[in-house]
Amino acid sequence: MPRKFVVLLLPLALVAYILLGYFTDRTDFVLLISIFSFLFGTYFLWLRFKEQLDLKLALLAGIFFRFSLLFTYPRLSDDYYRFLWDGRLQQLNINPFGYTPSQLIANQYDVFLSQLFPYLNSPDYFSVYPQLLQYIFRLAVELGDQNMLAGVIVLKTVVFVFECGSVLLLVKLLKYYKLSPKLSLIYALNPLVIIELTGNIHFEAVMIFFVLLTAWTLRNLNLAGALAAITLAVQAKLIPLIGIPLLIRKIGFWRSVVFGAACLLLFYASSPFLWGGTDKLLHFFSSLQLYYGKFEFNGSIFSLLRAAGMWILGYNPIYWLSKLMLVCTLSALTFIYRMKLNFLQGFFWLMVAYLLFSAVVHPWYIAILVALSAFTKYRFALIWTALIPLTYITYSSMPYQQNYWLVTAEYLAVLGWFIYEERFRFWPNHHSEETLARQRSILP
Repeated sequence: MPRKFVVLLLPLALVAYILLGYFTDRTDFVLLISIFSFLFGTYFLWLRFKEQLDLKLALLAGIFFRFSLLFTYPRLSDDYYRFLWDGRLQQLNINPFGYTPSQLIANQYDVFLSQLFPYLNSPDYFSVYPQLLQYIFRLAVELGDQNMLAGVIVLKTVVFVFECGSVLLLVKLLKYYKLSPKLSLIYALNPLVIIELTGNIHFEAVMIFFVLLTAWTLRNLNLAGALAAITLAVQAKLIPLIGIPLLIRKIGFWRSVVFGAACLLLFYASSPFLWGGTDKLLHFFSSLQLYYGKFEFNGSIFSLLRAAGMWILGYNPIYWLSKLMLVCTLSALTFIYRMKLNFLQGFFWLMVAYLLFSAVVHPWYIAILVALSAFTKYRFALIWTALIPLTYITYSSMPYQQNYWLVTAEYLAVLGWFIYEERFRFWPNHHSEETLARQRSILP
């Protein structure tokens, strides 16, 4: 493919990002999926013809795509209303874990809260966002001066900064593992990552940065730095806690136990909103439990078992299925801990297992897999990012209704690509660092 054609796709992609980020609602499924299809077509072409791209130009393009989305409201997510709500509560000296929005709005009159409340998607639930994110929410409201768009721009800017940091860390880590720095394009140019994180303000971006920073500090056994980094990752999303047992092979069992205990202690010590009695802590975890007993969206194995349960029992067995999925997840994690994997590889498979048995798999959840794919021989996560936008068909009708045929097609395609990679692509059958050093391809 001529180099000029590859480069010409960059401004065309920018136009597509602006169209998707500024003018496309999640209810307009045909337009949304058409733009996503074009963006993923260009993405896979760039990966296929990577030699035609200058690395610095391509990375700058990925950063500029993100920058172009800073100045508008998220079009595909309404979570930002809750972010601003929690930030405003802090301005009013109200603990975000103390009350649900429904409890507060009945007794607290505030102009900004009154503007936000009708748009909250979970007014009857306590906040689920840890302390680090709460500080970011407070910053957005402070700098935005209760202007909703200004607050959104602050939130997007924070995500954008962390995304730039993740791209830089990816390049450094790839060089450390003696891999091609162009593998960083897997993450830097991925349309789902760009749209969902910077465009729709999802703080997986913060978690990804600190997970990568943890790996960077571990390369020379800087355990104090690793402890700080992974604690901050947990302060963005609790899920990085599952990565701590991966350290056993590197630093030993008991040092890993001490490391994990120190992480939990540091997390609690740096979370003053959880202090002052057990009620705040219980409120926080009660909302988290909703993801394991009430909510469901785009699950794979869960959806299959749910359909079987509906057919056999005549009702949705989500309560018992959620418990079964938790047992399956823990079993899968234990198996992965026993494998000979480095931190980044291990965390990739831990996240695959976690998502495989989850009842809720939103598109932005798989951004971490994209970042870590560069350190494995597998590219099925990239196929997944191209297919998971199909789940936005859920929002094209009222009331919202999942299309399980599309969910089935999504996971069958991902499974098919995984089988192809495992059985038919010319790769060694182990995952040692020597194998990593020989990897050069970034083809999906």
